[in-house]
Amino acid sequence: MVGVSRYNAGSDEADILKNKLGTKDPKGLEDLETLLLTDAYEHFLQLLSGNKLKLNLDLLFELHHYFLGTLYAWAGKIRTVNISKGDAFFAPAQNIESALKQFESEFKKNKPMPKDSKKEIARKLALIHCELNVIHPFREGNGRTLRLFLDLLTVNVGYEAVDFKKIHDEEFIRACKHGMLQNYEPMEGLYLRLLRKITKK
Repeated sequence: MVGVSRYNAGSDEADILKNKLGTKDPKGLEDLETLLLTDAYEHFLQLLSGNKLKLNLDLLFELHHYFLGTLYAWAGKIRTVNISKGDAFFAPAQNIESALKQFESEFKKNKPMPKDSKKEIARKLALIHCELNVIHPFREGNGRTLRLFLDLLTVNVGYEAVDFKKIHDEEFIRACKHGMLQNYEPMEGLYLRLLRKITKK
């Protein structure tokens, strides 16, 4: 086992968190994941700039596999355990596939477009963020993969990647909790504050 997970899961948690490198140092593993995420950002932003990305829900799985596939056999695959974080319970594992299929049409209607106003982009990003957060399709790395996915959608419509480090953790967590109850306004407010147009040099 590579240390205590940030999530609560079932009895097979120890097996799931084994990594391909056999690393047992939590700090070393965290540092490696940070490097892999940086590489994932560079790789997919480059593909986006070359118009070589399909911005659909399948991309979410491609991102996760590229990001964590070096470390985990389950990267890019739907989780098979139920997980929670604090008092937040995510979609049951057996419902994830159907939940993603149901959300697909909603995603297509709410994918940000270059013609959208900043407020409309914030509304759409908030809805996608909150709904995919509830589904939480992966065992680990959901938040980072989701933010990369949303950043690609954001950059695609002419805005910079969103820096949530500028928001207090408590405010972000509160917005996520409201989003789990399909109240997207708090998250929309965060995006409105953080969205910045890409300036041409």
